[in-house]
Amino acid sequence: MSILSDKVRRYGTTGRGISARENVVIKTTKALHLLSATAWAGGSLSMQALSYLRLTQGLDEVRQAHVAFALHFIDTWVVMPGLAGCILTGLFYSIFTSIGFVHYFWIGYKWLISLCAAFWGTLFWSPYGNELIALAEPYGLSPLLLFVRSCLLPENFWQAVLQTMIIFSMLLISVYRPLTWRQCLHLKDLHNRTHIILR
Repeated sequence: MSILSDKVRRYGTTGRGISARENVVIKTTKALHLLSATAWAGGSLSMQALSYLRLTQGLDEVRQAHVAFALHFIDTWVVMPGLAGCILTGLFYSIFTSIGFVHYFWIGYKWLISLCAAFWGTLFWSPYGNELIALAEPYGLSPLLLFVRSCLLPENFWQAVLQTMIIFSMLLISVYRPLTWRQCLHLKDLHNRTHIILR
């Protein structure tokens, strides 16, 4: 395939994904990935704002129904397509470039969060999530499932903070791009690498 040149295949050989800046395939994929990430994170934060409105303003039943409709609409048409776009563009990077799936810590972390969000988000977006929680209750596993659901669909302030921290961790991991777990733990090393990347 001529469109997938050697520059595309060698993209990310250092693990940071900053080579091949003039390659139209990489630049277009990066633009689609950023658009998808913006939809995913922005939609999630919008859902948090709507949930906060519902929990704090004492809305009547009609307005509660409107907020619930808006939450489901944003989840369906903004968050889920954004997540799907991140996964599809991530698949391109992982398959067609040298970045891979788990060769570098920051890529593995992003795959872990994305696949968990896709699986659990789809499950709790459907009615099967609540059924699974009910089935797990006799075995004492419902608190774990409720915790997972709270990471995706916060119902109080602290759950919203937790979701925001997960979103922010994805942002930070994409900016600092630690290659190993050890580098992730050393903020000074990450700070130095940021200066190298920005030069």
